[in-house]
Amino acid sequence: MRGQPGREAKYQTAAAGLEAFSQRAAATARMVAAGDHTKRLADQLTLHAHEASHVEKLSPQLIAAGKIRLLYPESKVAEEHFNNLRGQYSDAVLRVRDLCDQAVAPLDFVRTAGELMQKHTYLCEDAMRNNDSQKMVDNTSAIARLANRVLVVGGAERENTEDAQFARALGGAQQRLQTAIPPLVLAAKRLALGTDLAPHAWRHANGQIRDACREMEEVLGQQHREPPPPPLPEQLARLHLDAAPPRPPPPAPPAAPAAAPPRPPPPDTDDEGEDIFSRQPHPSQPILVAAHNLHAAVREWSSKDNEIIAAAKRMAILMARLSELVRSDSRGSKRELIATAKAIAEASEEVTRLAKKLAMECTDKRIRTNLLQVCERIPTIGTQLKILSTVKATMLGAQGSEEDQEATEMLVGNAQNLMQSVKETVKAAEGASIKIRSEQGGYKLRWVRRSPWYQI
Repeated sequence: MRGQPGREAKYQTAAAGLEAFSQRAAATARMVAAGDHTKRLADQLTLHAHEASHVEKLSPQLIAAGKIRLLYPESKVAEEHFNNLRGQYSDAVLRVRDLCDQAVAPLDFVRTAGELMQKHTYLCEDAMRNNDSQKMVDNTSAIARLANRVLVVGGAERENTEDAQFARALGGAQQRLQTAIPPLVLAAKRLALGTDLAPHAWRHANGQIRDACREMEEVLGQQHREPPPPPLPEQLARLHLDAAPPRPPPPAPPAAPAAAPPRPPPPDTDDEGEDIFSRQPHPSQPILVAAHNLHAAVREWSSKDNEIIAAAKRMAILMARLSELVRSDSRGSKRELIATAKAIAEASEEVTRLAKKLAMECTDKRIRTNLLQVCERIPTIGTQLKILSTVKATMLGAQGSEEDQEATEMLVGNAQNLMQSVKETVKAAEGASIKIRSEQGGYKLRWVRRSPWYQI
């Protein structure tokens, strides 16, 4: 109301808080967008980095609209203008928050929220010792907000999964967390007002919240468990030293002929045909650079019992061969160029088929959708590669013309897009393999990191 004491001071405090919040939200969105994400999510975060700038731009407009409403509280136009800007600002903040939630692993988020709750718990205990009611209320509110954010993240994971056992465990932790929040807030209010001098109720409710968050963290940890890293050379050496040597076999009788030593195992053929990637390609060979990047991404995985990795490595090798043929001046390379492009297209269809088969077994809806999105564009790019390679083949021996340069540029762009799409598909397939249906007979791939040189 006009003439109410302290209105201007309250407005200034609220305006300063809104501006500070906008800056923090925008900075957080840009920091998350700068991280290492899939191309689809990175594109969305880049879009919402613009949305973060939109939040910063809306903030002074909303503050100005609030000032006008403060000066003219009876004006309907001022009220509508303020409410409109407030809705736009709220929508922009929520969009940025939701995308940032997608970019942060749920397990990491819940773990960090638990650590922050512990920090605010210490501050609440300090406030109770010093009889600081405002500090008590502020930190309890922070705990409640964090608990509600954990509820939102847990609910999103529950809706995203088709694993019934995981959903039940997550739902139980959610229910316990949701039940504990109101008693915590009520106990904090009573302590702040002095109606309840014993903090037992507050500590009990806070302990229930912490326990429920830890339970949710454990459930998410079981679902998002990562394979252990390969052992270090020092660990391997220690294992060899600690292990007792095997008992030697009894000596053969003197009259018996000496037994031939066992034949050594066949060499690992996982590197077959990959010698072409032993050196870093020159930037003047963009197709080879794209093939080298794909090979570097899949090189750490063994292709044994993993058809997607085998097909991706085969595509990288074929693309490296295509790079050589494109640079060739020989007309005799025309048929080989077309055949290589055809082989790449066939391998592209194989990668897509395997990825779709894996997606049907994935219980995580978000990961499944991402895998299907990144793999479904591969066959189209592969078909375009065949067409562009045929056009390029007709110009072999006549390099330098404007038409040849244009065909080469289109072929280079197509090859880069294909290698990038396969790279993203492999990464998405790795994530999907962690969350597959538990029923017997499901399609599974073995993701085994290749042995480093010190284990060979």
